[in-house]
Formats: sequence, C-alpha cells, structure tokens
Amino acid sequence: MKRLRILIPLCMLFLLTGCYNYRELTQIALTSAIGIDKNQNGEYVVTIQVLNTQKQGGDSSSSNDVTKFILYTSHGKTLQEALRTTIFNSPRRLYLNHMSLLLISENIAKEGIGDLLDFFARNTEFRKQFLVVVSRDPDPSDVMQVVTPLEALNAQNIVDSILSDAKYYGMTSKTTYEDLLKSYINPRTNIVLPSVEYIGNTEKGEGENNVKQSKPDATIELRPMAIFKDDKMIGYLTEQESRSLNYIKDKINNSILTCNCNNDGIFTAEIISSKTKLKADFEKKKITIAVEAKSNIKEINCNIDLLNSNTITEIEAIINQHLEEMIRDLIQNTLQKYQTDIFGFEELLYKSKPNEYKVLKKQYGEELLDHFDFEVVSKINVQTKGNIIKEITR
Repeated sequence: MKRLRILIPLCMLFLLTGCYNYRELTQIALTSAIGIDKNQNGEYVVTIQVLNTQKQGGDSSSSNDVTKFILYTSHGKTLQEALRTTIFNSPRRLYLNHMSLLLISENIAKEGIGDLLDFFARNTEFRKQFLVVVSRDPDPSDVMQVVTPLEALNAQNIVDSILSDAKYYGMTSKTTYEDLLKSYINPRTNIVLPSVEYIGNTEKGEGENNVKQSKPDATIELRPMAIFKDDKMIGYLTEQESRSLNYIKDKINNSILTCNCNNDGIFTAEIISSKTKLKADFEKKKITIAVEAKSNIKEINCNIDLLNSNTITEIEAIINQHLEEMIRDLIQNTLQKYQTDIFGFEELLYKSKPNEYKVLKKQYGEELLDHFDFEVVSKINVQTKGNIIKEITR
C-alpha cells in the first residue's frame, strides 16, 4: 500500500502536460481584421488591424488618447509571405485566432478568390468563423482606418452592422468563411457576399476627431450583395434584389415592405415570422418558391379604412403581389444578365432527383435553369393594424 501511495502520484505526473506552443500575451499581436488587395506589380498587399493592448487607464503612466487599434501593411508574392513579413513593422507575432473580419478588395474579387480560399483553408492558425466582406473601395486599408463612433474597432462595427441588418432588414446576410468555403466547393451553388463602402473624407475619417462630432466626416456603410460566378465577382445586386434573394434563401428574420395603395399614397408593413419553401417539379420543369409570413401595419399614408375587413384583404393582396414581383424580377434579371445560380436552385434539383438532374445538366449545361419555369406564391397575412385604427386628424 505504501508503494501504491507513492506510485500513483508519480504516474499522474506524466498525464499533466503543458502547452508546447504557449505564448505570453505580451508576445503576440491580437488580430481583429485583415484586408487583402493587390498592387500594380501583382503582389498581395495585406492590411492587418491589431488591437492596441498598450496600458490605458487613469494613472500617470497611461493615456486615454491611445488609439484602440493599429494598422500594419505589408506585401509579398504570396499571402503567407505578406503576413509573415509584417514582423518587419510589428515587434510581436500576429495572433490570427482572434480575427473576426476579412475584407476582400473589389479587384481581388473580380480577379478570383480561389487562391485566397485555399490559403485560409490550409492555414491552421485561423478559426473559420470570421465574416467575409467585399470592400467596394479599391483599397481595403482605407475602410480599416476609419474611426467609428459606437465601436472602438471598426471591424467590430462592420460585423455588428451586418448582424443587425440580417436580423432587422434583410439586405445582407451573415457569411462566415466556413459558409463561403462550403458554397465554393459545391459545384451547384455560387457565392454571394455582403459588401461595404467608405463614405466621406478619407483623411479626416482616420483621426479621433471623427468620433468627437455629431456627424462624422467619414463612415463605413453596408451595401447590397456582391454575386459571383465560380470564384469571380461579376456584379452587385440592388438593395431590393438583395432582400429578394434573402427571401428565396429563407434568410429573412424581420424586414419591411413599402407598397403603393390602390387609390393613392403608400404604406409600410413589417414582415415577421417569414418562412420560404422551395419545391421542384421535373415533369412540368417548374420550381415553386412559396413564402409564408405575418405582417404588421407600421405606417399608412393613403386614404383607406382599416375597420373594413375587405380593406385588410386588399392590403394583403397588395403586399403579396409586391413581394411576388420582387422575387420574379430578381430571378429573371439574374439568370438573363449573369447566367449564375445564386439561389441554390440546382442544388434543390439535385437533392430532389439526383439522377434526373444529372441527365438534364448534361443535356443543357449552364442553360439548365433557362428551361424551367418559376412560380412564386406569397401568403402574407396582416396580423395587427397598429395601436390606432383611424388616422390622426384635427
């Protein structure tokens, strides 16, 4: 027993291992965002946004004026070379596991993002949950330099804006690198990414004064979705088309629809509890997009009587017709102009009847969806009319 009492603790020591690659916080640079572009020589230009962990507080050795982030720019023939040579400027090695945003320049997106996707998939230092966005400004570093008022890190400002829009409006959608990679490696789907744009004065937007006034000199604004064919960006949707796409892909949580009244004026309905179902019919060569949702009347600027049940029926008909036209126009314009399936229709056909899909795909190729009809059915019911029924008059 005495031997066992000594032997058991000794054996347990072999199970208590440490981290072989452990690094102190003072030895690493916490990376929040990366922007990627190319210069005139064809080299990658990488802009890295790093959290400034310099001591901030109220004692005499600290300053409240210390910037919240630092930007490092480097270049190289490959992405790995560009990232590694950042050490020429930074005294600390990059810690990439904290990254929350990847900004891809419009130039890179048009040229093709296949190599970029391969790099991030191959590199074990990255988590795959960071968001991916197309920067409409030719240089992502301009976007990353803006000092934003509500978030110390403008990368977090962009992430929060995308999440808020996806939750309350529906023009964009949350697209992580993992989502992007799954879409890219699937031959039956095409990539769709949110986009952002730098608005305002570039030089003034970089200073702290940008957040010390009620109206900033520069802001970062969300823009409609960028669409791809294979790995190349081929264009942008409009705001309405972006929302229509999210209806088709069942990514609308909450949104609004502004419609014309039958007589005069307009009204706005809030869309809630939206659910979209897609159905493929090979015999009739038809794909049905069925949207069901509830709505609340939020604003009325037309002469209608909400006490009349027939009026509510008319409003529901207007809302449904408006949404059906939005979705039909998007499908028609996208297939005719870009010849790309950003909707997932071919994936739907494949999952419905794989063998029949393969036959049709071999027969029609990229023009497969041109031989299908699209039926859009919207069933949106008005749930509430607001706190008041009649309009406020004097």
